[in-house]
Amino acid sequence: MDIKNLSIIRQSFASTVFTHKVQEIAAENQESKVFIVKIMNVLLVSTVLILLVIQVSHPENLIFTYIGAGITVAEIIFLIIQLSFNFEQRVVAHKNSALKYMGLRDAYRSLIADVMNENISGAEIDTRRDLLQREYQIISDLAPQTSSKEYTEAQMRLNKRGAVFEKNLLGQMKR
Repeated sequence: MDIKNLSIIRQSFASTVFTHKVQEIAAENQESKVFIVKIMNVLLVSTVLILLVIQVSHPENLIFTYIGAGITVAEIIFLIIQLSFNFEQRVVAHKNSALKYMGLRDAYRSLIADVMNENISGAEIDTRRDLLQREYQIISDLAPQTSSKEYTEAQMRLNKRGAVFEKNLLGQMKR
């Protein structure tokens, strides 16, 4: 069994698993933002409609007209922000990246099994390892950016001790 290649492949597998989890968490976080934006949009549109009904029933009171116009302007600005930042597209991008990492993760798992069972030659191991590493790099280059929040949450979900260790290490470095 090729122990050196196996350890490199396992490390790459671990990186792929971790990056997959980071992208999944980023998609979840974006989904919650999309939900909040949709709720805000429904509330603003409902408020505009209610104010329109009040304006029709009380045409002599101009305060409802001014408030309605202000909230309508706020709704238009909010819609422009939604179209500009396209929150739902970010969710799809993170989910697609997570799925690509998941496929890569499965390919690494198969390669590890082949190496451990000694089903393939050393040259083929090198070729497949390098091919998977190039694929990982391509997926990473195309993946949407994530934040340290998703990184830390992925650590916690995959290994609670790893995040605690890092927190202690950072605390020691600050001293």
